[in-house]
Amino acid sequence: MGAGWGEVRAGALIGDRYELVDLTGKGGMAQIWRAHDQRTGRQVAVKFLRLDTEDLHQLDTREREEELRHRQLRFNREARLLALLKHPNIPEQYDFETHGDFPYLVMYHVTGINVRLFLKNYTPFTSHVAVSVAAQIAEAFIHTHERSVVHRDLKPENLVISETGVVFLIDFGIGKQLGITSTLTQPGSTLGTWGYQAPEQIQGEEVTAAADVYAFSCVLYELLTGRPPFIENNRDGSLRVQHLRTMPLRPGDLAAGIPDALDELVLWGLTKDPTKRPTMREILDVLNKFTPLPGDPEPEPWLRYDPTRPFRFPEEYTHTDRSCPQKPAERVEDDKDRGWLDLEAVELLCSAAERELEEGEPGDAVSELTGLMPRVREEWGRRPLVRRVWELIAGGLWLRGDFGAAARLYENIAEDLVRGNHPGERADRTVFGLRAARCRLESDGDTEAAIKVIVEAGYVAGALSEPYATQVEAERTEAADRVSELLAAQGS
Repeated sequence: MGAGWGEVRAGALIGDRYELVDLTGKGGMAQIWRAHDQRTGRQVAVKFLRLDTEDLHQLDTREREEELRHRQLRFNREARLLALLKHPNIPEQYDFETHGDFPYLVMYHVTGINVRLFLKNYTPFTSHVAVSVAAQIAEAFIHTHERSVVHRDLKPENLVISETGVVFLIDFGIGKQLGITSTLTQPGSTLGTWGYQAPEQIQGEEVTAAADVYAFSCVLYELLTGRPPFIENNRDGSLRVQHLRTMPLRPGDLAAGIPDALDELVLWGLTKDPTKRPTMREILDVLNKFTPLPGDPEPEPWLRYDPTRPFRFPEEYTHTDRSCPQKPAERVEDDKDRGWLDLEAVELLCSAAERELEEGEPGDAVSELTGLMPRVREEWGRRPLVRRVWELIAGGLWLRGDFGAAARLYENIAEDLVRGNHPGERADRTVFGLRAARCRLESDGDTEAAIKVIVEAGYVAGALSEPYATQVEAERTEAADRVSELLAAQGS
């Protein structure tokens, strides 16, 4: 008897190596968990196919067996497609196994925000931002289409912008390799998501790469204007009718500042006849004329998940940076022939250091990061990974009781690595200042200086919006509580 679904829970060890941490997503047929790979030290995403969902219990035995077979075949096909794809903007598949009765996929874990939430939180934004998302996804589609793979379900929910600004194309659950006969889709049935389906999809016709182009153009339209090309209403008819028969308004009619070339590109991609749509490579050729240039200023207002960053700082995005990890690495080797740090190895080392700090015992990983501190700053500038390395080192110094060194490092982070003036950067700078003050409290007991920092942090928090104000207040409260403890001890 295989493992039951109840065994898929936080803390469970899957395949003797993947420790489930928390549930990050679920649908009708699958669940996705963040997990810790005990062999490599990296975070991964584990996607389970569910075989005991409520809808299955409504079927008779024969129907249930047929539906289970259908789901397993579709899940197997998704694994086979992902194995074909190796691209910086597509999460890499690491493993495909079963846990008892339940098949699972192991993939690169993306920490970020999907484009649906990005649109909700940040619209309106400039065409530079929209094009930065679209250009990265066009690159991913060029790769998939060259391998005769079509996605068939592109929508904002299936695009994720990572913390470093890299955009990922996810969920190939209904993807297909062209030229291979499939019995998983019944003739005349439609796949995809309402509002992003190409006309040929809506009519149940054979789908090619042109259907991905149509869905891509719907998403680009929404990125540029803040709304999809068609909206259900009585005047223009149903979504189905509009997608089949109507051309939308030009994006420039709905939003200011959109270049004519982008207007024309979007409408070209939304052509009803699939044979007359552009290829993804033709699309990318146009988009590349409007992506940000190296050294361009950051978007205003500030974006926590900034898709323009890979274009504004291309030197920070090597092939190892924008690719998913290809191999495990436990130590950072000083490659004398190459002379550069291995970014993937440093990321894995950071994950190991984080676990050491969570356990309250800084060990080899923190020590090794400490030895790399000047090099990461020299080679990678002020990129987010450098700040992460320095923060982990400072945390290790704190736990080891080297409060003076920890204070100096927190001050250096605030002064050197946090340079912007948007709310997130102001909050971070204040938090690091508070941490430095707490360290100096422990090293020399200077409550007067700490109180001054705490008061100034209160003014900053009062001027910040959420969630930044809460972030500062939480750190400020901890510092104030420690001052109170020391003052009470001095008075006793």
